[in-house]
Parts: sequence; C-alpha cells; structure tokens
Amino acid sequence: MASHVPAMKDKIKIPESAIRRLSLYHRHLASLQSLGVETISSREIATVYGLAPFQVRKDLSYFGTFGHRGRGYSIIKLREKIGKILGLDRAWTMALVGAGNIGMAVFRYQELRSQGFKIAAVFDSDPKKIGKKLESGVVIKALDQIPHEVQRLGIELGVLAVPSEAAQAAADSLTAAGVKAILCFPSGQINVPKDVAVKRVNLGVDLETLSYFLTNR
Repeated sequence: MASHVPAMKDKIKIPESAIRRLSLYHRHLASLQSLGVETISSREIATVYGLAPFQVRKDLSYFGTFGHRGRGYSIIKLREKIGKILGLDRAWTMALVGAGNIGMAVFRYQELRSQGFKIAAVFDSDPKKIGKKLESGVVIKALDQIPHEVQRLGIELGVLAVPSEAAQAAADSLTAAGVKAILCFPSGQINVPKDVAVKRVNLGVDLETLSYFLTNR
C-alpha cells in the first residue's frame, strides 16, 4: 500500500509532496528566525530548494492567503501558520513498537522532542527487553499491552520498527486501539483502515536517489 495523507480542508486532497515541502519551509524559517531575519519572499524560499516561486505560492495557497504581494512574508507569522497547519502547535504522544537498534535510535532522536513528538510507550516481543527502564523513565512493555497503554495515554501516532513479518500484527494492534497515523520502517506492505495515515521510511530508495544524482551529475 502506498503512503497516503488524508484529505484536508473540505475534502480538497492536499498533495503529499506539498505537505513535505511545507515541513521543509518550516525548518528553513526556523533557522532564519534564529538569525534575526524578519521577512522572506517566495523566490528566496524557492531558491533554497530548487523550486519555482509559483510552487511555493501554490503550496501555501492550499491553506489560505499569506503575506502581501510585493512585500513578502513575515518569517515569524509564516512559521507560526505553517506550524499550525502541520499540527506542530500541540504536543503529540507516540507509541514505539520495536526496541531494537532502529527503534532505540528513533527513541533517542532529540529533534522529535523539540518538534513536540513524545514517545510515551515502547513495546517489544523480546522477554529480555520487556521491563527494562529507558532514560526518560519509559518502561518497555510486552506487545499485548499495546491496547491498554494506547488508550490510557491517549496515543494517536505509532512508530513501527519491527521486522517486516511482524509489522502487520503490530499495525493491527495499534489501529484497533485507536492510533490514526503510523510511521513504518519495515519495507513490507501493511494494510490499515482507510482513515489511518501511513508513512513508510525507505532509506534504500533515498540512497538510490542519491546514487542516481552522483551517477548522472
């Protein structure tokens, strides 16, 4: 199943590529704000990412009117608006399934916390890991505890960092408990209800894209 993003704004389907670019814009604006820059134009944003200025304006137009023609955008206001669009104006509680190398790298990734994503529960099938207390006080629990913990903690996002053959069962447990969005590291296919968003992390594809550019430069 391909990655998908639910429709937004009165059933207007927003392209996933546009949402991904909004995330990039938000990060760039944060860097500029830290440097004290106050305004920016669509052309300046576009230049950073090798885009045409109209693409930046189109991406923003899905969500309303921003800035003033000929005067550019206020960096503070634009960053705040994009942050709200992306849901970064609130904290998100997450569940991590899989406490192996990838799972622990995700758990310890500091940028998650700075962006408002908190991993409040970790699950694994390995008896040697179950019961282990992690740095933040989170205790690794057995997979059969997913329904209880997801509902107890009000978790809405899940991260799968398990072998491909275990991914479907883990996804089923998360979605049955009410999780509506899953970040999935296994490369295998998983099936979820239509109202659940899935994003697959595929390092192989990203590396092959880079190797293409190196080969054809």
